[in-house]
Amino acid sequence: MKKRRNTKITSSQSNAQENDIRNLFRKFMSIKSSEGISEGTLNQYKENFQFFCDYLLLKNYSFLIETINTELFREWIMYMQFEHIRFKDIKTREVKEIGLKPSTINTRIKTMKVLFSTLLQNQLVTSNPLLHIKKVHEPEELIEVLTEKEINALLAVIDKNAYTTFRDYVLTLFLLDTMLRVSEAVTLRKADLNIEAGLIIIRASVAKNRKARTVPVSKKVINLLNQLIKENEYGFHSEFIFAVSEYSFYNRQNYNQRLKQYAKLANLDKNVHPHLFRHTSATKWLENGGGLEELRLILGHSKYDMVKRYAHIADNSIIVAARRYSLTNFINI
Repeated sequence: MKKRRNTKITSSQSNAQENDIRNLFRKFMSIKSSEGISEGTLNQYKENFQFFCDYLLLKNYSFLIETINTELFREWIMYMQFEHIRFKDIKTREVKEIGLKPSTINTRIKTMKVLFSTLLQNQLVTSNPLLHIKKVHEPEELIEVLTEKEINALLAVIDKNAYTTFRDYVLTLFLLDTMLRVSEAVTLRKADLNIEAGLIIIRASVAKNRKARTVPVSKKVINLLNQLIKENEYGFHSEFIFAVSEYSFYNRQNYNQRLKQYAKLANLDKNVHPHLFRHTSATKWLENGGGLEELRLILGHSKYDMVKRYAHIADNSIIVAARRYSLTNFINI
């Protein structure tokens, strides 16, 4: 008779499991969950850590924590800058670009810095290999926005007769109207909507900065939200406004992919994504004379630095002001 395989874990195997960075990451996630970190941030941690693990597998490197050092992280950053093939597995993207954007690289680095600093604080590691690793330089490029013509073209190609596409139409207008982050919008519940006052409450649990805030909604968009809620009630009684089932809300990645399809149908050359609506509306707010303080509160930023960048891209306002106030208007040429 064949003997059963010995499944007893030896002390050396146990130590290897404990020192595996994937195991340490699970402990890190437990710590961050207990601290009340938002689900969106936790998902971002998972995504960025998985990218690092994929790199270790690609290079056939060990997952043992003692082999992960500063030099390895420098190699990883070089790989992200000059080797990684973007959109490799996306068949619809004909052009495969080499290298990640600096902002994406810095987001990945930030996650690993938070991981190791947390592990060190909790005495789960003895050193932090990212202590002297710096962010890569990010060129201060102008933020892209949509024109009114482009917005109208995009909305025109979205079919309002089918439930799923009508949901896309309402969500797009809702983002343009409220300037919410898409993660804040898709998780909204019916209880968060105050129809009489024309307000949406962003709960602290879904806000990026973990601070609740109240955002006004126009009457036109409230009417559309009401229509969507009634549509939901026919198919399933969900508490979510942008629902896909009784218990689930719309996946932001799915919405992003559908936006790409709509942009293609509308013959738009720009990279259309949910955050572009936030950029567009914030810029138009300032162009139309809206105040920085009100904009800061609506956007949910704690500092003015993030808000002031929109002031630098309100090109139309700058052009109008230059034509009106330029010194050459007041001298003989």
